[in-house]
Amino acid sequence: MAESSKKRKGTSSTTAAASHRRHGPSKAPTALIHPSLSSPRSSTLFSLDDQRLWYNSQFPSRIILDPKYLDTDFFNDETFDCYQVFQNSGLVDFMSLKLPYYPELVKIFYSNLKIQDGIISSEVHGISMIIDQSLFFSLTILPSQGAPFEGTIVDDWKFDYSSHDACRMVCNDQAEMTDRLLAGSLTFDCRIMHYIIVRILLPHSSNLAQASEEDLILMWAFLTGCQINLAHLVRYRMHKALRANAPLPYPQLVTLFLHHFQIPLDDEPFVQVK
Repeated sequence: MAESSKKRKGTSSTTAAASHRRHGPSKAPTALIHPSLSSPRSSTLFSLDDQRLWYNSQFPSRIILDPKYLDTDFFNDETFDCYQVFQNSGLVDFMSLKLPYYPELVKIFYSNLKIQDGIISSEVHGISMIIDQSLFFSLTILPSQGAPFEGTIVDDWKFDYSSHDACRMVCNDQAEMTDRLLAGSLTFDCRIMHYIIVRILLPHSSNLAQASEEDLILMWAFLTGCQINLAHLVRYRMHKALRANAPLPYPQLVTLFLHHFQIPLDDEPFVQVK
């Protein structure tokens, strides 16, 4: 698992989704610039005044969730049942995405983001990005078959799922069954699974040491082999970030979109993920 990111500035040399784990060296640090209504830079970032107004009123102070990635070399040398579960679910490519991200452009991407009928649309530097389900799959390799999980139990699972039985499935023998499911109560392998879920798949900004009902349902679904529409789940989490003051997830994924649509990145401040 990767450690905390360290901020740097520079130019990324990544040129395609197929090589999205490689990036170029950084240049000397420069200060992040927040576009104002009158700055020359603002006119290149936005094509409409309404976009600038919305961004400046809602997004400059937004928190970007600190991204992590799965170190596949480590997991290939170790034995973890959860890693096999993630492989079987088609998640490893997405979870091992290692790209620098561009804080200002991530916020602009989300400020212009719309998701409707599984189609993502946004605009950065005046360049429109339309990501339909087919393109989303080709960039992320996330499966789109299965239940459209959105944090609560789905109808197809209601007859099989029990919160009590799910807790017993993921907890160690010494755990007390209480209303709060702490990570320390999980078996070792389920603790690894939970950590990966809350830091990569469904990144949280707080309460990382406590498994929510959403976390529990998702672990149960993975462990019992339920098929999950993971592409829908990631798009759903992106859409939730449009709420007022919500933290912004998946900055590396945004970088993947920026590269695909050839958004100018020269001299853009970026953060290197470590």
